[in-house]
Amino acid sequence: MSDVHEQVQVRLVSKQPKYAVSEAPILVPSTLKRYGLSELVNNLLDPDTPIPFEFLIDNEILRTSLAKYLADQQLSTENIITIEYVESMLPPRMMTAYQHDDWISSVKGFGSFFLTGSYDNMVRLWNSSGECIHTLAGHKEAVKAVALGGNQDGSLTVVSAGLDRSALVWHINDQGASLQYECAGHTKPIEGLAINASLSQFATASADATIKVWTNAPPTEDDNSLDTAHAKKKKRTEKERPTKTVATALEGHVGAVTSIVYDDVDENMLYSGGWDHSIRSWDIEQQVNITTKNCEKVVLAVDYSQHSRLVATGHSDSVIRMWDPRSEDGVNVKQSLRGHQGWVSSVSWAPRSAYTLCSSSYDGTVRVWDIRSKGPVYTMEESDHPKVFAVDWSGNCIVSGGENQKLTIFEAKPLDQSN
Repeated sequence: MSDVHEQVQVRLVSKQPKYAVSEAPILVPSTLKRYGLSELVNNLLDPDTPIPFEFLIDNEILRTSLAKYLADQQLSTENIITIEYVESMLPPRMMTAYQHDDWISSVKGFGSFFLTGSYDNMVRLWNSSGECIHTLAGHKEAVKAVALGGNQDGSLTVVSAGLDRSALVWHINDQGASLQYECAGHTKPIEGLAINASLSQFATASADATIKVWTNAPPTEDDNSLDTAHAKKKKRTEKERPTKTVATALEGHVGAVTSIVYDDVDENMLYSGGWDHSIRSWDIEQQVNITTKNCEKVVLAVDYSQHSRLVATGHSDSVIRMWDPRSEDGVNVKQSLRGHQGWVSSVSWAPRSAYTLCSSSYDGTVRVWDIRSKGPVYTMEESDHPKVFAVDWSGNCIVSGGENQKLTIFEAKPLDQSN
């Protein structure tokens, strides 16, 4: 296998028509790795500028020579190997970083806007020019989670939540930002927050072991009154704001619920993870815990991909795990991604890919993964390795924040691989 003159027959195939070449088997040196194969395909295509490619055998990215792959699989060089090639994602490029006054706990992107929640109790909205266009003050303690979406009239809906156990809903348009109402009812800090695609409802996950689902509408007379004990705590000098306490409660977790995410296609479906080592699927309308999948470590982060239909979770043992929430075959973890050296604080799927996601960690890195590869594809880090608490893949940008008090934005164009 180590003979440099040894050759192997390969059949090169691509699902991208513009890069297709003849699928007739050809002989190539068994010593070829990704770079050599990429040169070969470029010679066959003869593009104006070289195109970087990744190569997959049996849906796994090739990270070794063909000879090593054959040896590992105990295959002969007489076998014809079918190799799929796809255009490679370019390395993420740091574009800018926006300074904050305190640690950043959460980040979200939407179009050309970036939203942050911080330990200084503030929520900030930034534009792509680096301007903090709105600072939303309303929380009494650290903000732990934020979410936003766009309305048909061009305005934005922002939801924030945190250690003060309340969620605040904001409306932002050209005239400014206004606090619409408060949602109260959790008995411990809110750790996670998710808003559905239609902006009709949002959900909060709390250290009190519950998930509450709220309609995105100002409180009515039926749900705007606080209990007496809560009302007495309000300072006389504090400006009254509309408050709703009526919500759909989802109960089943044992211990803090750390993260939640809506199903992108079925808005009645919610996925959650928590300190009880479980990943749960919920039917919101029926208030039913449909499935529960368990692992051996605390779940810190959850995200769902409509393209792969997989739930990705980040854990306290530095591992990212993949789950199929619809699977009933008894196999819980479909795949594990290893590479981080600290708690995985956040995970976020690429918007248009069934294979690519990013993660942040207490090891001070943000990593990009392709689930067809055994290790991270790219790693972004700073020299002093401050903890990274949050990451979000929004459009062609990866945004992150943490201990360094900076909202960092990377240009990262995921390939359209939704099929």
